[in-house]
Amino acid sequence: MADSITIDDQCFWVSSSQLMTLVEFGIAIGRETATNSSERQWVDKLDQWHDGMWPGIGMDLAERFPTLAEQKFWAACFANVARRIFLRELGNQKVVCWQARTIGHAHLISRLLTKAVQLKEGAWHPDTEDSEAYGKVNNLRL
Repeated sequence: MADSITIDDQCFWVSSSQLMTLVEFGIAIGRETATNSSERQWVDKLDQWHDGMWPGIGMDLAERFPTLAEQKFWAACFANVARRIFLRELGNQKVVCWQARTIGHAHLISRLLTKAVQLKEGAWHPDTEDSEAYGKVNNLRL
């Protein structure tokens, strides 16, 4: 079965199992990076929603993350999900058929949330593990 991930007029489709995995990974990174009680509550709220998920539920990002602060937090978390999968630090790395797709979907969730924030705050970008690493080697030519 397929699930949609939406925000405003933007939408993309993933399998139900893919959505479950993305949310599980988001929760794991969120738990690790939450620095205050509000962020921990957001992680708990997503975890509770995850517990009640069913095939075909879909995920409306604006509904799931209604405040600007939540959108900022989760934009960074899902960007970090993509990075951690790439670095082989998250997920089952013995099976390799899922990484590229999941990295892409996690990055897309992050970008959709970033765009939602930018519509209200201009040129905002999430503070991610990639941006921190890039700041340390900003003269590096890729």
